[in-house]
Amino acid sequence: MDVVFPHEHILLRFNGHFGAVGDTAERWSVGVHMGLPTAAPAYDPVKLQTLVNAAQTAANTLHADAGIAAGTSAWLDYVSGAQIGVLGKYTPAGQLTVISPTTPTAGSGTSVMPWNTAGVVSLRTAQPRGRGSNGRLYWPWLAAAVVGTTGRVSQANVTNRLTWFTQFINALNTAGNAYSAGMKVVVASAVGSGGFFTVTKIRSDGRIDSIERRENAAPSTWSTATIT
Repeated sequence: MDVVFPHEHILLRFNGHFGAVGDTAERWSVGVHMGLPTAAPAYDPVKLQTLVNAAQTAANTLHADAGIAAGTSAWLDYVSGAQIGVLGKYTPAGQLTVISPTTPTAGSGTSVMPWNTAGVVSLRTAQPRGRGSNGRLYWPWLAAAVVGTTGRVSQANVTNRLTWFTQFINALNTAGNAYSAGMKVVVASAVGSGGFFTVTKIRSDGRIDSIERRENAAPSTWSTATIT
């Protein structure tokens, strides 16, 4: 079944890598949809570049802050942006992906978790349940400190991340409005007739998520012990 959205929207992707500043083997990325509930934004490649650049500035601030605890071995490299059509493909088909001009930004905090470790921020809309009610935004959390008695990250750390992600999404909304009046971060649904639902709240908790596909480029190094 084809992916069907009701109309065009903008997809931003935040792209990074793990390791040292020049490493390229292990990469991560986070996608954010921006759109209007009832209309397509007017496609403008010049304004799209401005939007992508603003998203990069907001993401650099987010990623580098100590409250996010992304870890010094998690790097944010660049932001890309494109207009996506009703079938989930580039529209217009000949457009080029817009890339932000930037240098890699390291996260903060000593990296103590595996590279596939991420925190989840739930994107909530006015829909109480079902399609378009909830999206998920993953971000590296390599410097997360786990409380030994609970096995989870402290409430203070969760609160810090929510504070910074609130500012981050507000900054994206401001940049989205400059691109096309009223455009904001949305949960994009391709179920049924599809829909775009504006994010009105975010939430998170102390559980750490694991995304194995983030740590699959480097081959495993096996060690063997002999049993006598």
